Amino acid sequence: MAEDVKDSKYKTTLNLPRTDFPIRPNAKVDDAVMISRWQQEQLYEKAFIHNSGKQKYILHDGPPYANGHIHIGHAYNKILKDIVTKSQRMLGKHVPVTPGWDCHGLPIELKVSQENPGLSRQDLKKACRSYAQKWIEVQKEEFKKLGVVMDWDNPYTTMSYSYEASILQAFGQFVDAGYIERKNKTVPWCWSCQTVLATAEIEYQERKDPSVYVLFPLHASIIETLFPTLSGKEISFVVWTTTPWTLPLNRAVLLRPNVHYVVLDLNGTYVITAKQLAPTVAKLVEAEPKIVAEFNSDELYALGARAHHPFVEGLLVPVILDQSVMVEDGTACVHSAPGCGPEDYEVGVRNSLEIYSPLSSDGKYTAEIMPQELSGMSVADGQIWVIKKLVEKNKLFHKTSIRHPYPHCWRCHNGLMFRATKQWFCDLSKENLKDRALAAIDTIVTLPEKSANRLKATVEGRLEWCLSRQRVWGVPIPAVICKQCDYTYVTSALINQVASQVAHHGIEYWDSITLQDLLPSGFTCPGCQKSDFIKETDILDVWFDSGVSHFAVLTKNPALQYPADIYLEGKDQHRGWFQSSLLTAVVLENSAPMRTIVTHGFTVDQHGKKMSKSIGNVVSPQQIIDQLGTDGLRLWASSIDCSGDAVVSDLLLNNVSQVFRKVRNTCRFLLSNLYDFDIAVDAVPFDQMLLIDQYAVAQLELVNNAIIEAYDNLQPTAIFHALADYAAVDLSSFYLDIVKDRLYVEKSNGFLRRSAQTASWYILDTLTRLIAPILSCTAEQVADLYQKNKSDSIHLQNFATVESNIIVDKKEWEQFKSIRSALLKAIELLRAQGIIKHSLEADLTIYWDESVQKSIGSILAVLAKGNQSQDEFLKECMIVSACRFVPEQGDCEKTELPGLYVRVQKAAGEKCLRCWHWQVSLHADGLCERCQAIV
Repeated sequence: MAEDVKDSKYKTTLNLPRTDFPIRPNAKVDDAVMISRWQQEQLYEKAFIHNSGKQKYILHDGPPYANGHIHIGHAYNKILKDIVTKSQRMLGKHVPVTPGWDCHGLPIELKVSQENPGLSRQDLKKACRSYAQKWIEVQKEEFKKLGVVMDWDNPYTTMSYSYEASILQAFGQFVDAGYIERKNKTVPWCWSCQTVLATAEIEYQERKDPSVYVLFPLHASIIETLFPTLSGKEISFVVWTTTPWTLPLNRAVLLRPNVHYVVLDLNGTYVITAKQLAPTVAKLVEAEPKIVAEFNSDELYALGARAHHPFVEGLLVPVILDQSVMVEDGTACVHSAPGCGPEDYEVGVRNSLEIYSPLSSDGKYTAEIMPQELSGMSVADGQIWVIKKLVEKNKLFHKTSIRHPYPHCWRCHNGLMFRATKQWFCDLSKENLKDRALAAIDTIVTLPEKSANRLKATVEGRLEWCLSRQRVWGVPIPAVICKQCDYTYVTSALINQVASQVAHHGIEYWDSITLQDLLPSGFTCPGCQKSDFIKETDILDVWFDSGVSHFAVLTKNPALQYPADIYLEGKDQHRGWFQSSLLTAVVLENSAPMRTIVTHGFTVDQHGKKMSKSIGNVVSPQQIIDQLGTDGLRLWASSIDCSGDAVVSDLLLNNVSQVFRKVRNTCRFLLSNLYDFDIAVDAVPFDQMLLIDQYAVAQLELVNNAIIEAYDNLQPTAIFHALADYAAVDLSSFYLDIVKDRLYVEKSNGFLRRSAQTASWYILDTLTRLIAPILSCTAEQVADLYQKNKSDSIHLQNFATVESNIIVDKKEWEQFKSIRSALLKAIELLRAQGIIKHSLEADLTIYWDESVQKSIGSILAVLAKGNQSQDEFLKECMIVSACRFVPEQGDCEKTELPGLYVRVQKAAGEKCLRCWHWQVSLHADGLCERCQAIV
């Protein structure tokens, strides 16, 4: 080919490719330079106001936690957001993006407390502020290194004084509307972190626990009444549990209503179980299921049946009927401890049971426990103690072990306990809040579509939202509590009074304000008329902090708007930020805070395992940047289908690398052939171009429209595949391969070359803009080189509008490509035989029948009226030295395409020293007719 001409005396006469765009990227240097340049050019600020006055598009950034370096999940999420916002800006919209950070909460408090033991509440808060701010700055720089364009100098943080005041103002509105109550309730409790957990903070992990079947003897009076023939026998309910430590807190035995139960004689031990479960229970102790009595559970309940606690002396617990009891497995006799189980709590409230929970915040039995010997013992040790006590009292019917999913704290990863404490709750039944939230979900577009069901499920499964946490680093609950009777004084007026000061002094204000300044003069407790009060020390759930960001950010920043167009986060946020945002917005704004929710999966390794430091499969964003460059990481993010998890594997990264290389090299090829082309001066009108150039522009128009539509429909994976196919198939393997000869060999400013250059310029300009939201650094570098007098970053430009008015029959061109493919394979047969070494050494004689001619009829019709003959068109498209169409088959042979025939032979004559085409009669200096005329 012409580009292979080395020391030929005609080398200087060729239009050989020239560009300053490097053949290989030096990402480690160039990316850092580009990101620094964007900062110097104030791109972040300019992007925020670009297109002001036009239609807004608001992506509300869910705040990452300000604690530690960003991980690959952060990078994946932020890059997806950046792709969305850059593309919407290039669609001509005003897209101000305010990044955010979540700052309060347990992880920071624990870390700061470990590093600075003994701090006062106020000093601890100040230290936590400093710690969070340090990590905000670190993460901000790490996000910038991803090529993400946001208003980095003006983020929102949940610890800013104004935001903290907004949290309190929102809480005040909840109080004013009657959603908030403080009450004793069994809640999930982390004894390690010493705080209640929200549903979103619980993760289930498999663990091994004892599985014990315990005997609760039925009171003798009931035996005499219901089973007189068994009078004098000890008959016991067989109660199953995997948490023996909760047995001291038992306050009832539950049976299923209106179910047949039986008394079994199992080798002299008399036990009660559901009739259908009798064989299963008997099998536990390898005995025959000998039924000695039957009864209906309703009969037993009507007698006011009670059972003896297995080891707490003198304690009789009621037998209660409840629909929650299952009869498919176990024994259908259930242990109920309302003080340490959420379902048990509900049963306890319905049946006026004692909510007995003598458990300390650090996971120990308190002094109120019975038996007293458990006092001060950890519940973990209580497991062993209870089992030993059951054996001692001969109340252990059977013991084994079980592996099952058990709730764990998502921070410290320790197993949870449940304990009854005074907590602050948002009542989701108030004003039909839950139903209104579910209705609001139906107004939201969810991608993937099925993710709406996941969000609905997380809302449907809740009765309340526990809003309080027993920590220091967070927004206080402004309430005053009576020391004598526990009466709680909380009003919106009190909350707003505190909020007005927090706006100036931060949450530290709550520690310094005195009761005298908080309460009206002479205020006494309405409950007991005492005047001895304390300030509430609990803080608000951090999910409430971030959940009200729509109130604190969207409604208060005039550059933004409510509702946001899009929330985009990982799938775990259905039970986290999506849900807390939705619930708070329905209360505060009576509508959903977003129009669209996009959900993506977790980052996982090649085996599908979630990345975790503990198992050592974590890949950092910087590792991928070092391997593929910033744009390589961004391209990987775009390649992931959001409906699944984001896989990080060598195989996938290698595929991404190949696509990146192909797209980049395509841009480089186009750049290298436009060094002497000025679109304003040299362009050939579309209708005057050669046919193949017209087709390229028409194809470009279709690709451009399809990819822009994919951007607008939030389909980055479709864009990834479309760009890969366009660069590799439509351009490299077809159009650019065909026009190389014209670009390199034809007269530099002649019509034939300018026609190809015009198409190439439109392709480059359009492609550069299309890749900009994803390959942000590469697109800027390319734009620098082809845009004359470039003043604005590519990220402040719109997508290209290609309006060629060229109508092509897509089906016909696909058929022509099939013809070309069949002919090239025929040429390849000669190459395989060693007759020719390159397609330019081939001479083709082509015949096709009427069916083939008809299938490309409009292409042939255009050629007949155009500025290129059919033979010249075929010769160029096949990249051969000679090509002719004949009206008869003659000695042409079949190809793989029915109706298409060809005779391939070595081209006659000699090779032109300049263009390498073969011609029968060369000039004396070794040039063909075309090259002789040009030179």
